[in-house]
Amino acid sequence: MSLPVLLFISLPEAMLVSTIGLLILRFKPTLKEITVIGIFQAICSYFIRSLPLAFGIHSLLQIITFSLIICFTMLIPFKFSLLAALLGLSIYLVVEMVSAPLLLNLTGLSLSTVLSNFWLRLGFFLPEALVLFIVILLIKRLNLKLPKSWLDLMGANKSYMLKYVPLISLFLLQFILIMLISLANYLENNSLSKIKTFISEPFILILMTALISILSIFSMKRIIDFLQEEIKLRTRLDYLNHIEELLRTIRIQRHNFNNELQVVFGLLQVGAFQEAKDYIKKSMEEIANTSELIKTDKLEITALLQTKLCLAENKKINFKVKVKTSLRELPLEVRDFNVILGNLIDNAFEEVERLPSDQRKVEVELTKDLMGYVFIVRNYGLPIKPEVIEKIFEPGFSTKGEGRGMGLYSVKKLVQKYNGDIQVKSDANWTIFTVRLPDKSGLER
Repeated sequence: MSLPVLLFISLPEAMLVSTIGLLILRFKPTLKEITVIGIFQAICSYFIRSLPLAFGIHSLLQIITFSLIICFTMLIPFKFSLLAALLGLSIYLVVEMVSAPLLLNLTGLSLSTVLSNFWLRLGFFLPEALVLFIVILLIKRLNLKLPKSWLDLMGANKSYMLKYVPLISLFLLQFILIMLISLANYLENNSLSKIKTFISEPFILILMTALISILSIFSMKRIIDFLQEEIKLRTRLDYLNHIEELLRTIRIQRHNFNNELQVVFGLLQVGAFQEAKDYIKKSMEEIANTSELIKTDKLEITALLQTKLCLAENKKINFKVKVKTSLRELPLEVRDFNVILGNLIDNAFEEVERLPSDQRKVEVELTKDLMGYVFIVRNYGLPIKPEVIEKIFEPGFSTKGEGRGMGLYSVKKLVQKYNGDIQVKSDANWTIFTVRLPDKSGLER
């Protein structure tokens, strides 16, 4: 590698690649840091490529040195610098594999000729550099970065990074194979044309295909594990939010209780007995609603209902909940039950919001009969037409505009998952959704 190549190709190449990888990982490198990374990587590349090593070892050593340089320059953990290097190099390889064959076809030159001439090599590099610079601008403009929650998990748990290794290895292997195959189609040099012969052997192709397939299956399993962990984390977060809302409501009620006692005492002092009676009745209704929710014997369900109670209060909806059975032995995952009940309540709230505030009524009843659990959500309002009831559970169907209609569909799918049934009745006064789910013994049968 000559000095001009070192200064005008390797240096800016390393700067652009490292910038892309770091930006995707939500780091904000300065121009000074990027320049330092570029200088040291260009120097390391110069010495590594001059070593008499087998084909492919040079690339592996450059990835390792590139990651270490990013690690020590940015003062970040090696797992992040490695991931930044791989991400940047992957994007760079995609750009190179598209631009190099295109330019070779347009100019009619061979790859060996381009590599042996500095000016031709620089001319081929400039379009790639421009594309990489545009990629950097798009990353900044469109905020194309990894979710912060992924990085937080990786930083909090060292073993979490190991789950990324198969996936990263798969992507890296795919890009290297693409690069080798593309180079083999354009190389004329005898020493490098062995690559073409190597990758054209049937045994090697079968081995590569099998390896990629195994890595793909293993990586997909890891991806599914990631999704399951994320769902669990979101469920725990929702649970904590519900609990926090419930505790906040109880604290507010306790704080207001003394004030209400003082008001009642004052009304009794002046002989306003009827006013005191009405005031106590209203306060007792609020306390009774909260007490009713505790009967579920499921803290997560109680928290959901309490949240809906607060939401109804804000929307001036008369929301009543009657719990006539314990849900302790409910044969559903609590998250699934909350999805069913939460969607039905939200749907009822949306229907009554169209009415005057004094007519907004929604009732929820949780009970049990000989066949299993029965959950009823009824709302006062305009009746639903029979032709609409027939389509109400279809995916994407909604009378509220585009982009809606998945809530009731997901409710029906979950009810069917537990061998249950859901029915809708609507008349001039009430619209009633009735969900029937077998108890534990019925579900086993």
